[in-house]
Amino acid sequence: MSKVLTPGRVRAVSGRPLPRMPPATRHLSLALVLLLVFIAAALAAQFWLERETRHLQTEGIAAKRAQFLKALEVLPRPPAEWDAGYERTLGAILGATVTLRPANPAEAAAARAAGQLAFDQALPGNPALAAHVTFAPPPTGRLFILHQWMIVAVLLLALLFLLIAVLLSLPRRGGVDGSAAPFIQTARRDMRDLEQLARISVERGEALARESGARHRAEEDLELSRTLLGQSRDERVRLGRELHDNLCQTLYAVSLTLEGVRGRLAPGAAGNPAERIDQCVAELRRLNHEVRVYLKGLEPDTMQRQRLVEALDAMLDAQVRPESIRLVRDIDEEATALIPPDQAAEVVNLLREAVSNSLKHSRARTLSVHARRGDGCVVFAVHDDGLGFDPAAAVGQGHGLANMQARAEALGGSVQVVSGGGKGTRVLLTLPVTSAA
Repeated sequence: MSKVLTPGRVRAVSGRPLPRMPPATRHLSLALVLLLVFIAAALAAQFWLERETRHLQTEGIAAKRAQFLKALEVLPRPPAEWDAGYERTLGAILGATVTLRPANPAEAAAARAAGQLAFDQALPGNPALAAHVTFAPPPTGRLFILHQWMIVAVLLLALLFLLIAVLLSLPRRGGVDGSAAPFIQTARRDMRDLEQLARISVERGEALARESGARHRAEEDLELSRTLLGQSRDERVRLGRELHDNLCQTLYAVSLTLEGVRGRLAPGAAGNPAERIDQCVAELRRLNHEVRVYLKGLEPDTMQRQRLVEALDAMLDAQVRPESIRLVRDIDEEATALIPPDQAAEVVNLLREAVSNSLKHSRARTLSVHARRGDGCVVFAVHDDGLGFDPAAAVGQGHGLANMQARAEALGGSVQVVSGGGKGTRVLLTLPVTSAA
C-alpha cells in the first residue's frame, strides 16, 4: 500500500531539506509576471486601436468624398475654369483644403502620416487632373482614440501602483538575499519608464481634447458657410424675379413703341417719330441703369428718392399703351404712406407686372389702378374691362403670376386674380400694415 510523501518524509528520504525561494525573489518574480501580462495587454490594445483607427479613417474618407461630389453638383464648374477662389469656396463647404493637380497617391499617404486625411477625386472632362482634398480626421475618431489611450493609461497606472506596493513590501535591508538587488534596480527603472509613459499618455489626451474643440469650431464654420450658400441661392431667385418683372416688361414696352414708330414712318403716316424714338432711347438707358443697380444688390435710385405714390405715377407714365386705352388712377396717398420704404420697390414691381399683363393681353378700353386703406391692410387693385382669361388654365404657362404670388408672400401679403372670359381681369394685392399713430 503506497503512502503519501509529506515534506518531512521527503527530508527523511533524501536526507536534505528542499530549498526555499527567498521572499524578495518571490515578490520580484510575481511583479515581473504581472509586468509581462500588462505589457501584453497594452500591446494587444494598441494593435486593436490601430486597426479601428484605420477603419475610421477609411469611413471618414468615404464620407468626405460623398460630400465633395454633392458640392460639385451644387457648384458645377469645368476643371479648366477652376481658380483659387473656387477652390477656397469648395474648401469652406467641405471643411477641407481643395486643390486641382495631377493625381498622386503618395501625397495622400504623406498627409495621413502627418495626422491628416486626403484623397484624389477624378474630374469629368480632364482625366489628367484630379481634385486633391486634405482634411482633419473626424472628431468621433479622435474621441475614440482618446478613450482607448485613457484605458491604456489606467492599466499602466494600475501596474505602477502594484509595483510600488511590491517594493514597499520588500525588506529594506539588502542582506536577506544579495541576488535581489539587480531585480530591484530593474523594477525601479521599469517604474520610471511606466511613470513617463503615463505622463505622455495624459499629455496626448489633453492635446486630442484641444484638437476636438478646434474640430467642433470648424464644423460650426462649415454650417455657417452652408447657410450663406443657401442665402446666396435665395438672392439669385430674388434677382431673377426682379429682372423678369422690370427688364422684361420694359423691353416689351419699348418693342411696342418701336413697332408703332415703324408704322408711322410709312408714307403719309401722322405723328412725330423722332419723339417716339427718343422715348425708346430714354427707356433703354433707364433699363441699363437699373440693371447695374440690381447687380450691385441695391434698389433703383428712383425708389430711394421718391415716395411710393410718386414712384407709382412714374411707373404708370413710363408704360407704353395704345391710345385707345384710357388709364384711370385712384391712389390714396395716406394709404400708400403706410407701406414701409423697404417694401416700396416690391410693390411697384408687382403693380408693374399686373399693368403690363393687362396692356399686353387684355385688349381693354379702360385700365384702372386703385390704392385703398382697409382694416389693418392696404389693398392695391389693377382692373381692366378686356377679354379676361381663366386663371387656373394660366398656371404653369409663364412666370408672371407665380412671381407675383411669391413676391406678395415675401411681403407677408397675398395676390388674388379674378377673371373670366369676356369679363375683364382684376388683380388684388393685399398687404398688412400697422396703423399710423
